[in-house]
Amino acid sequence: MKRIFAGLMVVAGLASGQSGFDVVSIKPSDPLAMNMHMGIGPSGSFEASGVNLMSLIAQAYDVRGFQIVGGMGWMNDDKYTIVTKDQAKSPTGAELSAMNDAQRQQAQDRLMAKVRAMLADRFQLKIHRETKEMPVYQLTIAKGGVKMQVAPEDGNNDVSLNSSRTNEAKTGVVGKRLPVEVLTRFLSNQVGRTVVDRTGLTAHYNFKLVYSADMGDTTGPSIFTALQEQLGLKLESGKGPVEVVVIDRAEKPSEN
Repeated sequence: MKRIFAGLMVVAGLASGQSGFDVVSIKPSDPLAMNMHMGIGPSGSFEASGVNLMSLIAQAYDVRGFQIVGGMGWMNDDKYTIVTKDQAKSPTGAELSAMNDAQRQQAQDRLMAKVRAMLADRFQLKIHRETKEMPVYQLTIAKGGVKMQVAPEDGNNDVSLNSSRTNEAKTGVVGKRLPVEVLTRFLSNQVGRTVVDRTGLTAHYNFKLVYSADMGDTTGPSIFTALQEQLGLKLESGKGPVEVVVIDRAEKPSEN
């Protein structure tokens, strides 16, 4: 995923507080572009490119795609480039890395509140939340114990989770100083279910995970097998309450 925006930026000034940001630019992205980026730009504000509304909702409301109910086809198909500016700057990526977990979560919550306000203002998004009984996976410790390395307590708060394709066309995931909570969120996206942490692990871990994301590829382990063999963790099927976001209304974004 690249932090590159194509074309000229068209901006429209909005009254402070109207959308959470002082300035918001929303313009169409190339519909054929494969790269997607969503995160904090150099100035510390929110930026996105190649994203659809469903991805924005998932990020803003901290849910996975399978937890979003309703919506129309354009919400998956139409892609946007979004640039925001705000006098009340959010922390930059480097500043976030220097924070502890609680500080980082507080900064993330403040930024996502502004993104939610932007979605309500520019996409006329209205949602409500429900809880449904759905299939889940429980993350437990496999026989033989945990194989992840506990991150050293050396004063370094840098946390990262990077996913890429290996030379063997497998998915490679490298985690640095990650709490298990972040791993469960990643796994939820990969397996299409909510993953509930039942490990009882409270430390931060370094790990590397390599698996075949393609279910038809038998040349490498599935994510279920790789978790057990490489990290000493196991996913077990079950059912449980899952919070979902129900879309009541959404419109294509207003012009800049």
